[in-house]
Amino acid sequence: MADFINTATVMVSLAICIRLLTYRPSPTARHRPTAAWLAWALIVCTGGLALAMLLFGSGASGVAKACHLGLLVVLALVIYRARGNAARLLPED
Repeated sequence: MADFINTATVMVSLAICIRLLTYRPSPTARHRPTAAWLAWALIVCTGGLALAMLLFGSGASGVAKACHLGLLVVLALVIYRARGNAARLLPED
């Protein structure tokens, strides 16, 4: 079970990171610095998590890993629903 959770955590983290990296704004989109920093932080955190788990494994307990995976799945759904647009995660100005 732990191997499945580790593998799923890496895959979901990579999916979030790749979706954010491949986001292409529309030509009429305006730059929102807060959204850009949010996207950058999400890319660093999800990419870093995936890289750390691939290189070093995870020392957390099974329950913590399952909760972490659950949070990542919810975040992935929100990111994909917004089509990779981090600005949609924030309230309008």
